[in-house]
Amino acid sequence: MPILITIEEFEDELDALVQANPDDGGLIDALIEELGADSDMLEILCDEVPKWHYMFNPSFEIKRFAACWKAGRRIYVLKPYGVDGHLLNYRIFIAHDLHADEYFVLTIQPRATCYDTTTDAYRNLCHRYDGLGIPSIGRLS
Repeated sequence: MPILITIEEFEDELDALVQANPDDGGLIDALIEELGADSDMLEILCDEVPKWHYMFNPSFEIKRFAACWKAGRRIYVLKPYGVDGHLLNYRIFIAHDLHADEYFVLTIQPRATCYDTTTDAYRNLCHRYDGLGIPSIGRLS
């Protein structure tokens, strides 16, 4: 059965977001809590991505983070929706250890810069992933 694990750095980022933006931070906190409690959703979370889980509450989209996959890292991007149906301005990055069937919530980043692979935030994301010791998926072209 798959499990969802939040790393300490993510928890610190989420706490800071809740302080700065209680509405978005609270919704993201609820999303992670609900995902962690729903083993059926975790079983199918990364099947046939990208996809939109509009029936899940709170709803979200999930897709592969292509730059990470090309580098051999199995990292997905969660795009959470607000209660009024709009996409939030944050993205949540989740790693999947396929062999252990564990998901790790690595970081939350502002949408405006989260896909830029030249930033310290991207390097930090990769460092967090590599620190977990998840087996590489092989480099993809």
